[in-house]
Amino acid sequence: MKEIDLYSEAKLRYHQLIPNKEDGLVILALYQKYGQQEFTEDQIIQVINKVLSDLGSSGLREESNRNNNVILRLQEFFLWRDRKRKLYGFKSYGIEFCEKVSRRLSESYHPAKIERLFKHLLETLNASLEKGPADLLIWKEDHFQQRSVELAKQIEILDQQVSQSVTDFRFQIKQPQENILQVIDTISAGLDAIKQHVEELKAGFQITYDIDDVLDPMLKDPECFELLDSISEVMRYNEHVRSHLDQVSVRIDKIKPGIREFIFEFNQRELDRKTDQFIHYLLDHTTYTRQEGQTKKLTLPEEVMPLVIKMPEAVPRFCILTEKDLSRKAPLPATERSVDMEQTRVAMAKNHEKLAQRKRIQDWTQKALLQIEQEGQLEFSPFFFHILAAEQDDLNIPVRVAQRLVKQCNGRQYTVRVAQQEYHDPDYQNLSLWSMTILKKI
Repeated sequence: MKEIDLYSEAKLRYHQLIPNKEDGLVILALYQKYGQQEFTEDQIIQVINKVLSDLGSSGLREESNRNNNVILRLQEFFLWRDRKRKLYGFKSYGIEFCEKVSRRLSESYHPAKIERLFKHLLETLNASLEKGPADLLIWKEDHFQQRSVELAKQIEILDQQVSQSVTDFRFQIKQPQENILQVIDTISAGLDAIKQHVEELKAGFQITYDIDDVLDPMLKDPECFELLDSISEVMRYNEHVRSHLDQVSVRIDKIKPGIREFIFEFNQRELDRKTDQFIHYLLDHTTYTRQEGQTKKLTLPEEVMPLVIKMPEAVPRFCILTEKDLSRKAPLPATERSVDMEQTRVAMAKNHEKLAQRKRIQDWTQKALLQIEQEGQLEFSPFFFHILAAEQDDLNIPVRVAQRLVKQCNGRQYTVRVAQQEYHDPDYQNLSLWSMTILKKI
């Protein structure tokens, strides 16, 4: 397939490839009504009028000219026209557009199906590797690539359900209704159901760890050197889908406290509102009577139960003390503590030795990075044996330096190249390394 400048080509025909809302709804309505059957221009106009009426824009002037423009735009990529029979039908791009929208809106999660797909991937991977490592490429093309899109799509569906629940929640709380708490409980239960779906999908995605366990030893096998890109792609995909699934779960965990806080605040405001109404009702409907020589006597409304104010009688309380509580406790002997100076000296010596070793590792690492910056590259294999000789054959230091350099240089502004060619130093006949070069990216 010939490569194109996607941005430049799409910029010229963007509105034909991706229609505006009105044209897009007309296309979907036509497909919903006629499918892949043929239809007339009058039937297209009927659909256009109905769609624009639903959108509240049917009162435009020059209706005939408007309809002709819509039909002409749709003929670019979505509709074809049989000029002899004066009939229209969908092009393959239009069918693909409508079916893709339909699938996206109708798809739902299938955790059991996901688990079956992953089990199938694991079984076919093991069967392919029994024939030889090279069959990994066949497995990737025949099985992995065909199912990876469908597997990732299940997580997108869950994320869309979370977004829809949030949208429903924001819409419902703005509507006038008597029992908003019931609406909140319904939405909260919906989020709980989605969280359950996440847990079910996690059970299926656990098999990705089994696939990683099969592929991980191949990264260290020299015979699989040509397959490193394919192995890394599969393992990155597994990590990617697990990360997205965790993000959906974390998103739900963050939404739920917000709903609970809203319920608490709503209940508090509702209590304050009812309390205020009750006090005003008492002030408006309470009466009083007063007899000569007596104080005023309040009479509450008949709907309010009479209040009885009663002073509780004082009840004496006794605190019983035993003889044990009154007697003085015998003093405890002081604990004698001793310090083992020899043990302390040995521990301090070990700590100083570790700090000195760490300082040497850091110095060698900085020296290597400085050489890469100045010269653009570093032949690490001879540098390794140079460190070993300078550190009096302490193998731990050059090994730690190698680990730190690979960790710091991988994925940054450096490139690590490893050739399957052993490097030997004449002073160390029993020790060899792969030839490794660290380059600075330009």
